[in-house]
Order: sequence, then C-alpha cells, then structure tokens
Amino acid sequence: MIRNYSGILLLVIIAVIGLILAPAIYFLDSSTAKATTSSEGQPSSTTPVVLPLVQNGITQNHFMIDKSQFKKAPEFTGVTGFVNTPAAIKLSDLKGKVVLVHFWTYTCINCIRTIPHLNDWYQKYSNKGLVIIGVQTPEFSDEKNINSVNAAVQNFQIKYPIILDNNYVNWNAYGNSYWPRDYLVDNQGFIRYNHIGEGDYSQTEQMIQSLLAEGVTR
Repeated sequence: MIRNYSGILLLVIIAVIGLILAPAIYFLDSSTAKATTSSEGQPSSTTPVVLPLVQNGITQNHFMIDKSQFKKAPEFTGVTGFVNTPAAIKLSDLKGKVVLVHFWTYTCINCIRTIPHLNDWYQKYSNKGLVIIGVQTPEFSDEKNINSVNAAVQNFQIKYPIILDNNYVNWNAYGNSYWPRDYLVDNQGFIRYNHIGEGDYSQTEQMIQSLLAEGVTR
C-alpha cells in the first residue's frame, strides 16, 4: 500500500510541476518565433518602414533631405548675350528641373576636354529633366565677341544654351575662380554639388542621376 501511495504522490508532483512550467515554455517558444521572424527580414517594432515614392510610374525609395546646409543658386543677371537660346534664361523659369551650371571659356583646353561629356549628358538626360547652361566667362578680352563664341559653339557641336558673362557678374555671384567649374542645382534651386576642373565624370553623372531621381519640385 505504501508503494502505491508513493507512486500516486510522485505522479501528482510531476503534474503540478508541468502546470507551473507550461506558461514559461509557451513564452519562450513565442519569443523565439518572433525573433526568427525579425531575423528573416520582417519588420519588427523597432524597424522603420519606408514607404516608396512613386513618380511617373517609377518606384523610388529615399529619405527627406535636410537642405539647410546648401545655398540657393544665384539668379542669372548681367548677361551680355545668348547662344543656342532665343530668349533670356532665368533659373526661376526652370521649375522642376535639375540644372547644371557650367562655367567655361571656349579657348581653355581644360574646358574643351569637358565638352564631349556635357554633350553626352545633354543627350541622355535633357528629356528626363536636366538643363545644362554654359556660362561663357572670358579669360581674355577677345573672348567677349559673341560671333566668336557662336563659331566655337558650332565647332564643338554644343546643343545646350550658352550665356555670355563678359562682365563677370555671374562668375562673382557664384564665387567662382576656375575654368571649368560645374555647379549642380537641384529641383528646389539649391546647389547640391560642384566640381572644379576636368575629371570625375562618373561621379558627376551619378549626382545628376541622383538629383533627377529625387522627384522634388520647386
């Protein structure tokens, strides 16, 4: 009889221990399942969900950019002539465009070497929102002649607009000191990138693509 009661008592103890441990086992199993879900790339409570921007049928993911660190591009003023454009050009008229402002002069060999790249970008991206404006700022007095500039533009097969900055008004407004120099202006009119001299064409093109993809209008 003692052996029988001992067996029953043992079973009762095991049953009680099972009831005590069951909630803890369930909690551990649930936590493990949640951790596994998160490790497989599913959003967790601490993972921000970035909604895609859809523009012109293209889905793009990007964060809002704090532009307080960037300067607004100065408006073109004091222009002394135009080539490849029938009328005066104003940045304020280029809403929703990415603008590449290119300071150059047609006798500068470093400037001449950049022209094929500018022509290529104009051909590839002008129908996607890129505007290139060449700012012809003369290094020598004979480079002020609009007929000479026009002949050079035709010789280099430049299709984008050129403005003449014979009095260095725009040169000074941008704080420029170099031939050539590129300033990339985003769709809100902020200067987001600039490059001095030749080279880094891939980097400049990547920046053009990035600004075009932002899809922000002024």
